Amino acid sequence: MSDYGELVEYLNARDSEMCQRKLHRLPITYYSESECGCFITICARQHGEPFADAELARTIVDSLLWQRNREKWLLYCYCLMPDHLHFIARLLNGDTDKVNAGARGRTQKGILDHVSDFKKYTTSQIWWKRGGTGALWQKSSYDHIIRWPDSAEAAVQYVLNNPVRKGLVEHWDDYPFSGVVDSL
Repeated sequence: MSDYGELVEYLNARDSEMCQRKLHRLPITYYSESECGCFITICARQHGEPFADAELARTIVDSLLWQRNREKWLLYCYCLMPDHLHFIARLLNGDTDKVNAGARGRTQKGILDHVSDFKKYTTSQIWWKRGGTGALWQKSSYDHIIRWPDSAEAAVQYVLNNPVRKGLVEHWDDYPFSGVVDSL
């Protein structure tokens, strides 16, 4: 660097690049397509293991099944662990509702919108009414698009065997808060 001004310019440019928010989501349209399955994980927020409470866990699972029926999407499997929920879902073919996407205008409702609705409902209608405080779930979720049907079976096996890997049960179908809903 030949002078102080060039050094400041260089450091500002470098800092600007380093401060850019990295996107961890695929383009939003992927989450609205029925050809894509989604492997979703949502974690409890700062509450330890709230779903170790069998009554709360059963209510959360019932809410997931209700959401699936209400929104008419496929739920291949789910597993509610003591501190997180895994499930694999896919939208049905056909028209989906439109949602307000702010600056992007109105877009098709995608699986992440359904996850958001589920998290809001279970926090306000179940967690708070049971005396819980704050948010039940972490703000974001972990999601993976599944190549259909190539890697779907392996993903289903991963979800269902989670309580086995954690030593909670010997066989996945002995775990009361997991199940297969729709067939692949």
